[in-house]
Amino acid sequence: ILAVETLELVYIFSFIILFLRKRKQLFFIAIFKKSYLCFSIFDYLCNMISVCMATYNGERYIKEQVSSILQQLGEDDELVVSDDGSTDSTLQVLASFHDSRIKVFSGPCIGLTYNFENAIKNASGDYLFLSDQDDVWEPSKVERMVAALQDVDLVISDAWICDENVVSTGKSLYDICKPHKGFWPTLYHTTYIGCCTAFRRTILKKLLPFPPHIVMHDYWIGQIADLYYKTTFIPDKLLRYRRHGNNTSALTTGISPLSLYEKLSYRYGIFYYVLRRWVQ
Repeated sequence: ILAVETLELVYIFSFIILFLRKRKQLFFIAIFKKSYLCFSIFDYLCNMISVCMATYNGERYIKEQVSSILQQLGEDDELVVSDDGSTDSTLQVLASFHDSRIKVFSGPCIGLTYNFENAIKNASGDYLFLSDQDDVWEPSKVERMVAALQDVDLVISDAWICDENVVSTGKSLYDICKPHKGFWPTLYHTTYIGCCTAFRRTILKKLLPFPPHIVMHDYWIGQIADLYYKTTFIPDKLLRYRRHGNNTSALTTGISPLSLYEKLSYRYGIFYYVLRRWVQ
């Protein structure tokens, strides 16, 4: 923590930080107390960001999504892609970026949930972001989420619901899925949305490995984070959540394909495995 009395020193030091990290956006936390400006830049300089993306036949939209992500990452950050055996040109599109920050791994080919787990397992960063293959990130997403993570272990943002051309419908995810915390409310109805999530590496101790028979990765992540760590929801709309008819999530329709028995069994399983992590 450094304390300076003049803004000139802040500006000079900021340019030094910007040079060292080679980022397009500079992030620091400023706290005004008395006549001093106190700020911490250690996290920003030293912590690596990993964006974890699960892909499968995403050639149509993935280029736009990857472009929106890479422009927010530093040279030492990474985009970890777990591909579940795409048969279209998804991998060729990724290769066309010629960017060493994109790291592609073969997925387990047993569904979206464990494809995300594979991406998370292969991530090296201190801050992990989850990303779908067909959305578009707002330019300030990384900056705002990292700022929020200074006080919590996991953060969820709002997002614009858009059509297939990423034109906003005027509604956001929070309009449809009112955010709430608490183990029991979340077990009944989760509002932890994977593509809007970022978290500190520290939660991996409880999070991994995923237990068997988990239907959605974000449900599991939300329950673990809510019980064992500190979470927050921020109002910023930091994502354009594209709906195009072939999405794997039925979030915006509110219609679950599961029967009542399946819903109860699934929640019991989540409850059981979350509590087992108590001794981990």
